[in-house]
Amino acid sequence: MSDGDFSALEIRNSGNGSGFHYFFDTRTNRLITDFVLEDRPQVATLCQVTLIKKDDEYSPRIRLWKKDKTKVGKKVVEHKVPETELTKIIKATVDTGEAYRNFWKVIHFLQSFSEVSLPDNNFRVVTDDRAQLAKSFEGKDKQTILEAVRIAIGGSITEEDLRMMSNRKAQLGVFEKLLNDADFFESEQKRLEKKPEAIWQHFFESNPWIFGYGLHLIACEPLDEKKMERITTGANIFTGAGKRSDAVMRSKGYISSLAFCEIKTHKTPLLEKLAYRPPDVYQASKELSGGLSQVQKTVSKALLLISNQLHELYEDDGTPTGIQVSTTKPRQVLVIGHLNELTQNGRVNPEKLTSFELYRNSIQDVEVITFDELYERACFIVRDS
Repeated sequence: MSDGDFSALEIRNSGNGSGFHYFFDTRTNRLITDFVLEDRPQVATLCQVTLIKKDDEYSPRIRLWKKDKTKVGKKVVEHKVPETELTKIIKATVDTGEAYRNFWKVIHFLQSFSEVSLPDNNFRVVTDDRAQLAKSFEGKDKQTILEAVRIAIGGSITEEDLRMMSNRKAQLGVFEKLLNDADFFESEQKRLEKKPEAIWQHFFESNPWIFGYGLHLIACEPLDEKKMERITTGANIFTGAGKRSDAVMRSKGYISSLAFCEIKTHKTPLLEKLAYRPPDVYQASKELSGGLSQVQKTVSKALLLISNQLHELYEDDGTPTGIQVSTTKPRQVLVIGHLNELTQNGRVNPEKLTSFELYRNSIQDVEVITFDELYERACFIVRDS
């Protein structure tokens, strides 16, 4: 198989009584025993994947080999060499060369296949100092390790702190993949059965800390433990019984103030493709200007329902939440697009960049932030650099 399309593959028995299983291409109705990593005029580099079934899972066996295309149909000559001190040092190697990219595509495919069982061992490379430190902790209980960390950093740290930091680093990795890996984003759409905007909505609801420190660098949190997306007019959080906002948040402080956010996608265009006045004037895309109007209209309609500067929030059925917020000029945020749109061949287009920056800085009441900027702010929170 050499076209790189894994979508039509499923696992089937080889049918020859060996008990081995292979991938089956449902488009061409044939077993795939080997994946072509590189196909040159005389030699092809292949990766053979054999699946061994145990219970309801399959364990893969991988063999890399070279195929001499100039000797098609000729019988392979085998010669048994007696084992001596000399023959022991003879080793056969298969140099993947430029085929390594396709090899890792095969590995990633195996990792994504739910029926394929792979070893769950995790390894990482460490320096000599770190290796010594890791060795010194071998066999120690969590409490001993935590106490050592407390002494080393001169402060207190709990198991919950470590779990939180570990989870945030993991979620930062998910953020990066959603932002830059189109295949991963598509797989999340299929898994969650959601539209692109709803994928980001779901991710941010699971990780409100990204918004909490990322918007205006003021700590924020959801209004309560429920979804960030809230109804703000009709039956709503202000009067108790719908216009929706993708995220309604409140600042953390002695007095809370409201923040409204509209979330588009990282693929949403920032500028129109063609210059408004060639060669250097680009106008905002209709999605960008529309998103601004959307969040402004949401806030405007919500504030028409409120007469007090401090307002009590209600459940959808009219039950008071016990939360009071300041309604004086709520913050408004639009998360949209990616700044790589303003580049060409890896270099920034200064005319596009200037057009975009002039536009978003001319908007007084709404902060426009791109997904990659929000990601970098999240990195700052987790990595402190």
